[in-house]
Amino acid sequence: MADIARLADVDVSTVSRALADSSRVTDETKQRIRQIVEETGYIVNHGARMLRSQMAGRVLVILPNIAATFFPEVILGIEETVHREGMSVIIGSTQYDCAREDELARQLLNGAADGIILLNGHLPDVIRGFSGFEQRVVAVSRAIEEDNVPYVNIDNEKAIETAVAHLIGLGYSDIAHLGGPRSSPTFVARINGYEKAMATAGLANRIRVEAVERFNIDGGQIAMEQLLKNGAPPEAVVCASDEMAMGAIRYARKKGWHIPQDIAFVGFDDIPFAAVYEPALTTVRTPRRMMGELGAQMLLKNLKNPSAKPKKVVVGHELIIRESCGAEIVARLRK
Repeated sequence: MADIARLADVDVSTVSRALADSSRVTDETKQRIRQIVEETGYIVNHGARMLRSQMAGRVLVILPNIAATFFPEVILGIEETVHREGMSVIIGSTQYDCAREDELARQLLNGAADGIILLNGHLPDVIRGFSGFEQRVVAVSRAIEEDNVPYVNIDNEKAIETAVAHLIGLGYSDIAHLGGPRSSPTFVARINGYEKAMATAGLANRIRVEAVERFNIDGGQIAMEQLLKNGAPPEAVVCASDEMAMGAIRYARKKGWHIPQDIAFVGFDDIPFAAVYEPALTTVRTPRRMMGELGAQMLLKNLKNPSAKPKKVVVGHELIIRESCGAEIVARLRK
């Protein structure tokens, strides 16, 4: 850096500020320094810079299952935002193992990570006693209400209400819900939204919920099997995830039902496969990449300003209408 300063005829501190894009350095000087850097092949030592600032330069993302189709878009939003700040992202998959969750979270305590973004809906036990953790932890896509953790999420209850209201508008009245684990506030909110929408429409006596531990394709098959064992096939089913919807549709087809002619389906999340599935899934779209970006921005802001008040941000959702809900069939019949 001293050589760059000599060639540019400026102080070393000016070179440092220019490379950090400080507003204290004129654009002309920045351009001259950048030109010299390019010509000489100088590379900024980010490790040394982080060492001086007493930061690791890393953000840890904890998620329950790295193979789940919901998470890649969220992680892309996080990675792009963090990278712009010259930091990197570490990804830790817990596989629903609390011990593994705590092991990963210890990176915040030992300084290996500056902050954590949680995609698992749960605050690791090792962090609970960590003073000021609210400034260094953000939950994305699954709120952690009871621990006052800042988060970015959608209104899950309202989102399911929107889906149920759409089905009722199409003329369905016997509507069931295949839900995720009741231990998760996210899936409890979706169950509550379904029950609220049914009750509001005067259909409280037709509420049918099958909640299972896994909200993937296997979970959808299991939940649909239980639903059909416990009663007659419903007219429509709202699922807690797109993968559950795919599993439920698969099981219903094995039993001879046609989709959506016999049973209509609505999923949740609008994962990439939802639009190309047969039939294409009607689903609630969650802005996954945007949630990742906002969560990372929130964390970085809190790291730079420890006195900042942690926020809770709720973003919008959108109902995407496709073939699986039978809207096209209903529209033709009404003509």
